[in-house]
Amino acid sequence: MSRIWTIATATFREAVRDKVLNSILFFAVLLLFLSLALREISIGDTEKVVRGVALGGVSLLAAVIAIFLGIGLVYKEIEKKTIYTLASKPIPRWQLLFGKYLGLWITLAAEVALLTLLYTVVVGAQQGLPGLPTYVSMGMLMVELSLLTAWATLFSTFAAPTTATAYTVSIYLIGHFADDLRLFGERADPGPFKTLLGVLYRVMPNLEVFNLRTEAVHGVAVRWSEVAWSSAYGLGYTAAVLCVAMLVFERRDFK
Repeated sequence: MSRIWTIATATFREAVRDKVLNSILFFAVLLLFLSLALREISIGDTEKVVRGVALGGVSLLAAVIAIFLGIGLVYKEIEKKTIYTLASKPIPRWQLLFGKYLGLWITLAAEVALLTLLYTVVVGAQQGLPGLPTYVSMGMLMVELSLLTAWATLFSTFAAPTTATAYTVSIYLIGHFADDLRLFGERADPGPFKTLLGVLYRVMPNLEVFNLRTEAVHGVAVRWSEVAWSSAYGLGYTAAVLCVAMLVFERRDFK
Protein backbone atom coordinates (compact mmCIF):
# COMPACT_ATOMS: atom_id res chain seq x y z
CA MET A 1 0.00 0.00 0.00
CA SER A 2 2.89 2.36 0.76
CA ARG A 3 4.24 1.91 -2.78
CA ILE A 4 0.85 2.73 -4.27
CA TRP A 5 0.61 5.87 -2.12
CA THR A 6 4.13 6.93 -3.10
CA ILE A 7 3.25 6.61 -6.80
CA ALA A 8 -0.05 8.45 -6.22
CA THR A 9 1.58 11.42 -4.49
CA ALA A 10 4.27 11.66 -7.18
CA THR A 11 1.57 11.61 -9.87
CA PHE A 12 -0.39 14.30 -8.03
CA ARG A 13 2.65 16.58 -7.76
CA GLU A 14 3.38 16.13 -11.46
CA ALA A 15 -0.23 16.81 -12.45
CA VAL A 16 -0.62 20.05 -10.50
CA ARG A 17 2.47 21.44 -12.25
CA ASP A 18 1.05 20.73 -15.70
CA LYS A 19 0.59 23.98 -17.64
CA VAL A 20 -2.26 22.69 -19.81
CA LEU A 21 -4.17 21.49 -16.76
CA ASN A 22 -3.75 24.85 -15.05
CA SER A 23 -4.89 26.62 -18.22
CA ILE A 24 -8.11 24.57 -18.29
CA LEU A 25 -8.63 25.28 -14.60
CA PHE A 26 -8.13 29.00 -15.27
CA PHE A 27 -10.89 28.93 -17.91
CA ALA A 28 -13.19 27.14 -15.45
CA VAL A 29 -12.60 29.85 -12.85
CA LEU A 30 -13.09 32.55 -15.51
CA LEU A 31 -16.37 30.94 -16.56
CA LEU A 32 -17.65 31.09 -13.00
CA PHE A 33 -17.10 34.84 -12.88
CA LEU A 34 -18.42 35.42 -16.42
CA SER A 35 -21.62 33.58 -15.55
CA LEU A 36 -22.50 36.50 -13.29
CA ALA A 37 -22.64 38.74 -16.37
CA LEU A 38 -25.66 36.74 -17.52
CA ARG A 39 -27.69 38.49 -14.84
CA GLU A 40 -27.57 41.61 -16.98
CA ILE A 41 -28.49 40.05 -20.33
CA SER A 42 -30.71 37.07 -19.52
CA ILE A 43 -34.50 37.09 -19.47
CA GLY A 44 -36.56 35.29 -16.85
CA ASP A 45 -35.24 33.75 -13.67
CA THR A 46 -31.70 35.10 -13.87
CA GLU A 47 -30.56 33.37 -10.69
CA LYS A 48 -31.35 29.93 -12.11
CA VAL A 49 -29.70 30.85 -15.40
CA VAL A 50 -26.51 31.84 -13.59
CA ARG A 51 -26.49 28.66 -11.49
CA GLY A 52 -27.20 26.48 -14.53
CA VAL A 53 -24.46 27.99 -16.68
CA ALA A 54 -21.92 27.93 -13.84
CA LEU A 55 -22.60 24.30 -12.88
CA GLY A 56 -22.74 23.17 -16.51
CA GLY A 57 -19.46 24.90 -17.28
CA VAL A 58 -17.75 23.41 -14.24
CA SER A 59 -18.97 19.91 -15.15
CA LEU A 60 -17.82 20.19 -18.76
CA LEU A 61 -14.38 21.58 -17.98
CA ALA A 62 -13.90 19.04 -15.18
CA ALA A 63 -14.60 16.31 -17.74
CA VAL A 64 -12.02 17.86 -20.08
CA ILE A 65 -9.48 17.80 -17.24
CA ALA A 66 -10.30 14.15 -16.47
CA ILE A 67 -9.86 13.13 -20.11
CA PHE A 68 -6.68 15.15 -20.49
CA LEU A 69 -5.11 13.61 -17.39
CA GLY A 70 -6.21 10.07 -18.12
CA ILE A 71 -5.11 9.74 -21.73
CA GLY A 72 -1.54 10.75 -20.92
CA LEU A 73 -1.21 8.42 -17.96
CA VAL A 74 0.93 5.80 -19.71
CA TYR A 75 1.96 7.69 -22.85
CA LYS A 76 3.85 10.37 -20.91
CA GLU A 77 5.93 7.69 -19.22
CA ILE A 78 6.69 6.10 -22.61
CA GLU A 79 7.58 9.48 -24.12
CA LYS A 80 9.96 10.26 -21.26
CA LYS A 81 11.38 6.69 -21.39
CA THR A 82 10.64 6.29 -17.68
CA ILE A 83 8.16 3.46 -18.28
CA TYR A 84 11.03 1.09 -19.09
CA THR A 85 12.69 1.83 -15.76
CA LEU A 86 9.42 1.51 -13.86
CA ALA A 87 8.48 -1.72 -15.63
CA SER A 88 11.83 -3.27 -14.74
CA LYS A 89 11.46 -2.57 -11.01
CA PRO A 90 10.06 -5.22 -8.63
CA ILE A 91 6.71 -3.44 -8.46
CA PRO A 92 3.61 -5.24 -9.75
CA ARG A 93 2.33 -3.37 -12.78
CA TRP A 94 -1.18 -3.24 -11.40
CA GLN A 95 0.13 -1.32 -8.38
CA LEU A 96 1.94 1.10 -10.68
CA LEU A 97 -1.18 1.75 -12.76
CA PHE A 98 -3.50 1.96 -9.77
CA GLY A 99 -1.11 4.32 -7.98
CA LYS A 100 -1.03 6.64 -10.97
CA TYR A 101 -4.83 6.48 -11.30
CA LEU A 102 -5.18 7.28 -7.60
CA GLY A 103 -2.89 10.29 -8.07
CA LEU A 104 -5.11 11.55 -10.89
CA TRP A 105 -8.20 10.98 -8.76
CA ILE A 106 -6.71 13.05 -5.94
CA THR A 107 -5.90 15.78 -8.46
CA LEU A 108 -9.48 15.78 -9.76
CA ALA A 109 -10.89 15.81 -6.23
CA ALA A 110 -8.74 18.84 -5.40
CA GLU A 111 -9.83 20.62 -8.59
CA VAL A 112 -13.53 19.92 -7.98
CA ALA A 113 -13.20 21.00 -4.34
CA LEU A 114 -11.58 24.27 -5.44
CA LEU A 115 -14.25 24.92 -8.08
CA THR A 116 -16.99 24.10 -5.57
CA LEU A 117 -15.50 26.60 -3.12
CA LEU A 118 -15.27 29.27 -5.82
CA TYR A 119 -18.84 28.53 -6.93
CA THR A 120 -20.00 28.94 -3.34
CA VAL A 121 -18.19 32.28 -3.01
CA VAL A 122 -19.07 33.72 -6.44
CA VAL A 123 -22.71 32.61 -6.64
CA GLY A 124 -23.25 32.84 -2.90
CA ALA A 125 -22.20 36.50 -2.87
CA GLN A 126 -25.06 37.27 -5.28
CA GLN A 127 -27.74 34.78 -4.30
CA GLY A 128 -26.89 33.46 -0.85
CA LEU A 129 -25.23 30.17 0.01
CA PRO A 130 -26.16 27.27 -2.32
CA GLY A 131 -28.34 24.54 -0.87
CA LEU A 132 -27.43 20.93 -0.15
CA PRO A 133 -28.38 19.70 -3.69
CA THR A 134 -25.47 21.75 -5.09
CA TYR A 135 -22.89 19.90 -3.00
CA VAL A 136 -24.50 16.52 -3.66
CA SER A 137 -24.34 17.38 -7.37
CA MET A 138 -20.62 18.08 -7.08
CA GLY A 139 -20.14 14.79 -5.23
CA MET A 140 -21.89 12.89 -8.02
CA LEU A 141 -19.73 14.76 -10.53
CA MET A 142 -16.70 13.22 -8.80
CA VAL A 143 -18.21 9.75 -9.25
CA GLU A 144 -18.68 10.49 -12.95
CA LEU A 145 -15.12 11.79 -13.27
CA SER A 146 -13.80 8.68 -11.51
CA LEU A 147 -15.47 6.52 -14.15
CA LEU A 148 -14.43 8.75 -17.05
CA THR A 149 -10.82 8.77 -15.85
CA ALA A 150 -10.89 4.97 -15.56
CA TRP A 151 -11.93 4.72 -19.22
CA ALA A 152 -9.22 7.19 -20.25
CA THR A 153 -6.71 5.17 -18.23
CA LEU A 154 -7.77 1.96 -19.98
CA PHE A 155 -7.38 3.52 -23.42
CA SER A 156 -4.01 4.98 -22.46
CA THR A 157 -2.64 1.49 -21.85
CA PHE A 158 -2.83 0.53 -25.53
CA ALA A 159 -3.60 3.61 -27.66
CA ALA A 160 -1.84 6.83 -28.63
CA PRO A 161 -3.18 10.06 -27.03
CA THR A 162 -5.18 11.13 -30.11
CA THR A 163 -6.90 7.76 -30.39
CA ALA A 164 -7.42 7.52 -26.64
CA THR A 165 -8.99 10.99 -26.66
CA ALA A 166 -11.40 10.00 -29.45
CA TYR A 167 -12.40 6.84 -27.59
CA THR A 168 -12.91 8.63 -24.26
CA VAL A 169 -14.87 11.51 -25.78
CA SER A 170 -17.08 8.92 -27.50
CA ILE A 171 -17.72 7.26 -24.14
CA TYR A 172 -18.57 10.67 -22.66
CA LEU A 173 -21.02 11.56 -25.42
CA ILE A 174 -22.67 8.15 -25.57
CA GLY A 175 -22.92 8.12 -21.78
CA HIS A 176 -24.77 11.43 -21.67
CA PHE A 177 -27.12 10.45 -24.49
CA ALA A 178 -27.72 6.92 -23.22
CA ASP A 179 -31.44 7.47 -22.59
CA ASP A 180 -31.89 8.93 -26.09
CA LEU A 181 -29.99 5.94 -27.45
CA ARG A 182 -32.42 3.60 -25.69
CA LEU A 183 -35.48 5.43 -27.03
CA PHE A 184 -34.03 5.51 -30.54
CA GLY A 185 -33.33 1.79 -30.32
CA GLU A 186 -36.89 1.04 -29.18
CA ARG A 187 -38.30 2.92 -32.18
CA ALA A 188 -35.88 1.47 -34.73
CA ASP A 189 -36.97 -1.29 -37.08
CA PRO A 190 -35.86 -4.81 -36.11
CA GLY A 191 -32.45 -5.63 -37.51
CA PRO A 192 -28.70 -5.33 -36.91
CA PHE A 193 -28.89 -1.58 -36.24
CA LYS A 194 -31.52 -2.03 -33.52
CA THR A 195 -29.40 -4.80 -32.00
CA LEU A 196 -26.31 -2.58 -32.08
CA LEU A 197 -28.13 0.24 -30.29
CA GLY A 198 -29.35 -2.20 -27.66
CA VAL A 199 -25.84 -3.52 -27.06
CA LEU A 200 -24.39 0.00 -26.82
CA TYR A 201 -27.03 1.01 -24.29
CA ARG A 202 -26.37 -2.01 -22.10
CA VAL A 203 -22.56 -1.96 -22.30
CA MET A 204 -21.76 1.76 -22.26
CA PRO A 205 -22.09 3.68 -18.97
CA ASN A 206 -25.13 5.87 -18.43
CA LEU A 207 -23.48 9.07 -17.23
CA GLU A 208 -26.79 10.90 -16.86
CA VAL A 209 -27.47 9.03 -13.62
CA PHE A 210 -24.77 11.23 -12.06
CA ASN A 211 -26.32 14.47 -13.34
CA LEU A 212 -28.01 16.27 -10.46
CA ARG A 213 -27.56 19.78 -11.84
CA THR A 214 -31.31 20.22 -12.34
CA GLU A 215 -31.91 19.53 -8.65
CA ALA A 216 -29.08 21.92 -7.74
CA VAL A 217 -30.34 24.73 -9.98
CA HIS A 218 -33.99 24.48 -8.91
CA GLY A 219 -33.35 23.54 -5.29
CA VAL A 220 -35.22 20.23 -5.60
CA ALA A 221 -34.84 17.81 -2.70
CA VAL A 222 -32.31 15.06 -3.35
CA ARG A 223 -33.56 11.46 -3.48
CA TRP A 224 -30.98 9.68 -1.38
CA SER A 225 -31.94 6.22 -2.62
CA GLU A 226 -31.14 7.31 -6.18
CA VAL A 227 -27.87 8.90 -5.05
CA ALA A 228 -26.87 5.67 -3.28
CA TRP A 229 -27.76 3.51 -6.30
CA SER A 230 -25.98 5.82 -8.75
CA SER A 231 -22.88 5.94 -6.54
CA ALA A 232 -22.76 2.14 -6.28
CA TYR A 233 -23.28 1.83 -10.04
CA GLY A 234 -20.52 4.33 -10.79
CA LEU A 235 -17.98 2.91 -8.35
CA GLY A 236 -18.68 -0.67 -9.44
CA TYR A 237 -18.32 0.26 -13.11
CA THR A 238 -15.12 2.16 -12.34
CA ALA A 239 -13.65 -0.85 -10.53
CA ALA A 240 -14.50 -3.12 -13.48
CA VAL A 241 -12.89 -0.79 -16.04
CA LEU A 242 -9.78 -0.40 -13.88
CA CYS A 243 -9.45 -4.18 -13.59
CA VAL A 244 -9.50 -4.46 -17.39
CA ALA A 245 -6.94 -1.64 -17.63
CA MET A 246 -4.65 -3.46 -15.19
CA LEU A 247 -4.90 -6.70 -17.16
CA VAL A 248 -4.04 -4.91 -20.41
CA PHE A 249 -1.17 -3.03 -18.78
CA GLU A 250 0.13 -6.23 -17.18
CA ARG A 251 0.34 -7.95 -20.56
CA ARG A 252 1.83 -5.07 -22.54
CA ASP A 253 5.39 -5.53 -23.73
CA PHE A 254 7.54 -2.42 -23.17
CA LYS A 255 10.78 -3.92 -24.45
